[in-house]
Amino acid sequence: MELRLFPLRTVLFPGMALPLQVFEQRYRQLVAECVETSEPFGIVLIKEGAEVAGPAVPHALGTTALIESVAPTPSGRLQVHVVGGRRFRIAELHHDRPYLWADVEYPVDEGVEAPVTLMEQAHERYSTLVQLHHTAAGGYAREVATLDSPGALADTVGAALSASPDELQQLLETVDARRRLERAVALLEPAIAAAHREATIAVRRRYGSLPSLN
Repeated sequence: MELRLFPLRTVLFPGMALPLQVFEQRYRQLVAECVETSEPFGIVLIKEGAEVAGPAVPHALGTTALIESVAPTPSGRLQVHVVGGRRFRIAELHHDRPYLWADVEYPVDEGVEAPVTLMEQAHERYSTLVQLHHTAAGGYAREVATLDSPGALADTVGAALSASPDELQQLLETVDARRRLERAVALLEPAIAAAHREATIAVRRRYGSLPSLN
């Protein structure tokens, strides 16, 4: 199956919302073609090369991007909002268009069962991370929806993490859903610690000197 590609220094996970500022002509053409045909494009992390005005070698596995809206900006750029769809793997890469495109295949999650304790641990830590992010932004998260699929839960966690692109790419490439969830839980530890510091600083700036968040 053919898929137009948009190499970035960002990892997109299934279900993840992502705003894009599109200004290069080749990617404006890509977006126009996808809108005209109602087709997604693929976002892939750059392995080698430049993000702007140059060739890029992408990682072999990425995520389809479903276009939710496109709007021009006063600067002449396109503000494109997408949401992650499905994982894909590049079977053959092509360079005969202004943008990269590829023949791709769609891997299916393996090992779709996960221990209840792992699911509960992942959900508890993810909920903590979300609540801390809301606190830092001045809001409050009353409840975080529970996901029954270990693969979907791992992807949701991945979308909320501020880990390095290489760590996120490794998570994305883990097709075994149980193993992916285990890796996501491991990445949550430093993410929660960082979010706790940010939330504490934000609360103190907002309300003055207060005790540290528990």
